[in-house]
Amino acid sequence: MGCEVNFRRLLGMGLAGIIFSMTVGHSVADEKPLRVALFCDPASTDKKSREAAWKVLSGEAHFKADRITTETVRNGALKDYDVLVIPGGTANGEARALGLDGCAEVTRFVKEGRGAVAICAGGYLVVKGWNPETKAIELANAVCWDDDHWARGEAFINVKVIGADDNDSSRTMWFENGPIFAPWDNASLPPYTPLVRYVTDMAAKDAPRGMMTGRDAVIAAPLGKGRVVAFGPHPELSPNLNHWLVNSVKWAARGDNGTSPTAATVLEGQPATSK
Repeated sequence: MGCEVNFRRLLGMGLAGIIFSMTVGHSVADEKPLRVALFCDPASTDKKSREAAWKVLSGEAHFKADRITTETVRNGALKDYDVLVIPGGTANGEARALGLDGCAEVTRFVKEGRGAVAICAGGYLVVKGWNPETKAIELANAVCWDDDHWARGEAFINVKVIGADDNDSSRTMWFENGPIFAPWDNASLPPYTPLVRYVTDMAAKDAPRGMMTGRDAVIAAPLGKGRVVAFGPHPELSPNLNHWLVNSVKWAARGDNGTSPTAATVLEGQPATSK
């Protein structure tokens, strides 16, 4: 009798395990990958930046990454993606490539609940605009600080992660004439949250020094139902910080849920703590 009871118990446990495994396997199999669009206009994006970004994004198991062109944006195909990544290059060139309609389409894309991650020239592009095209893609309530002296140079620099422990507060990132962010006073846009600040100071020839250190290098913000992350330096070209790009894409893809971004949640992928 005892052997029969034990057999039935083992049989029940085995069936339960099979059902559990099938349930878990089903949920994992059905989990859809994030659809990530990398803007790859050949004339306006920098090959080094876009190819490094492509390597990071296409190598992430949970991403379905595609290279897209201006035609993809203008014909409305952005709706097939969760996040748009705009790499380095020239902001004026990217704005011209997208055109007024394309820039407006990117803004609509984010406001409707999708995400944008902008790097270097992309960061210049998504803050306060200076012509009709760039004014149609103002995704973050920020300006580029000391923009008159943008040609600061190219080098690995030190940055500080806001809110990190002292031992983890200094990171090395590749910088290539990227933007320095400062708050804008646009009442129609929510304020951004700074995530990383510059430690190294670089100045263009004959330009004033001390304009960079302590100012914002990476920022994040909601926009409508969506989310935006903007980098001054390059996470895709910083060997130890490629995961910042990956995690920023994941964070931007989730849409705005009212929680405030932090370096831990956006860059390190940690869960948000309840208020």
